[in-house]
Amino acid sequence: MDVARPNFFIVGAAKCGTSSLDRYLSQHPDIYIPPKKEAHFFSIPDFPERFTGPGDEGMNLYTIRDEAQYLRLFDGVRGERAVGEASVFYLFYPGTARRMHDAYPDAKILIMLRNPVDRAFSAYMHLVRDERETLSFRESLAKEEERIRQHYEPLWYYRAVGLYAAQVKRYLDVFGREQVKVILFEDFARDPVQVVRDCCAFLGVSTDFVPDTSIRHNESGVPKSRSLYNFIAKPNALKEIVKPFIPAAVRERWGNRAKSMVLGRMEMEPDLREELTAFFAPDVARLEEVLGRDLSAWRRPKRAAGSQ
Repeated sequence: MDVARPNFFIVGAAKCGTSSLDRYLSQHPDIYIPPKKEAHFFSIPDFPERFTGPGDEGMNLYTIRDEAQYLRLFDGVRGERAVGEASVFYLFYPGTARRMHDAYPDAKILIMLRNPVDRAFSAYMHLVRDERETLSFRESLAKEEERIRQHYEPLWYYRAVGLYAAQVKRYLDVFGREQVKVILFEDFARDPVQVVRDCCAFLGVSTDFVPDTSIRHNESGVPKSRSLYNFIAKPNALKEIVKPFIPAAVRERWGNRAKSMVLGRMEMEPDLREELTAFFAPDVARLEEVLGRDLSAWRRPKRAAGSQ
């Protein structure tokens, strides 16, 4: 029996809407994406021996390091034309694009980018949400270089992951522009159905498909009630009892809606937003040249819109 192999990858960046795009595309009858996100198989050679940050155990335990195990992610393929997976640090690690191309030179690449200031704050709020980040955003930015040296996982790299220009250029250089599609989070948030249809056209499957985009996946925020959020988000005995009686898709929908209702939004301090906007501005200008696209809105401080 032929082993199914991927022909497209969602490579990041983290906190730019990749979880939602992954789930929306997976609804298409001619697209297969495994339920497991963040295999990070092609980035493993760039990883340290262990990630050491609070809660980084998941990266150490659940990333896939064996090719046979990796290919088993696609055991559920039943003739779908587009077969892919999503791992948000593929974009960040410099050796990934070449290894991916060596294995699958015809693969198509989906890259999602977001205003890097907003992306940084969303990553911070994600770690606050999961009780991993205990410092203020200002304090955590001051600790970033130290955390990088100590081999925290890249979700903690609030500035570094948002320096997109070189990361995107690597994929364009390795795969060529025809095989790479760059999506802006702002476009995705404004019209997710159209963006999904554009991705379907890029992947060579029917664009008549209309995804259910009513659920936003993996949102960041501060729980209004920590105990209630933990009950919804973490395993517990009651949920295990009812689990066999509720279809997985329904459980996922209910869980995401419940978590969204419990999460509150925070806003960044205006002076810190201005500082980060100035920090990222030169890289945004380089990214504009790489993409041939106007990103001037990212180079102007704006009022924070909360974190997602």
